[in-house]
Amino acid sequence: MLISYNKLRKLMIDLNMNKTQLRKVSGVSTNVVAKLSKNDFISMESLLRICIALHCDVGDIIEVIDESDQVTIKEYPFGNEQSLLRVAESNKGGYRNE
Repeated sequence: MLISYNKLRKLMIDLNMNKTQLRKVSGVSTNVVAKLSKNDFISMESLLRICIALHCDVGDIIEVIDESDQVTIKEYPFGNEQSLLRVAESNKGGYRNE
C-alpha cells in the first residue's frame, strides 16, 4: 500500500497555507512535514494534530493507493543489447507498448 497526501496539499492551497504555517498551527515537527512531502508514513498522533488544526477528518488529508493499480515499465533486449523494447505492464494483466 502507498500513501498520498495530495488531498492535504490541495486543502493547504485552498486555505492559502504553506508548510511552515501548517507546522506552526498543528504543532508537528519539521521531520513530519518533510515526510508529508515525500508521501512517507507519519504517526497517527501527527495526523490527528493536523486534522484538529485544519478542522477536518483523516480522509480529507490522506489517500491510500493500492500498489496493484500501479503500472511498471520493463525493458527487454530486442535484437542486440543497444536497442530495448519498453513495455508498460499493469498488474491487472494488460500490456502496452511505449
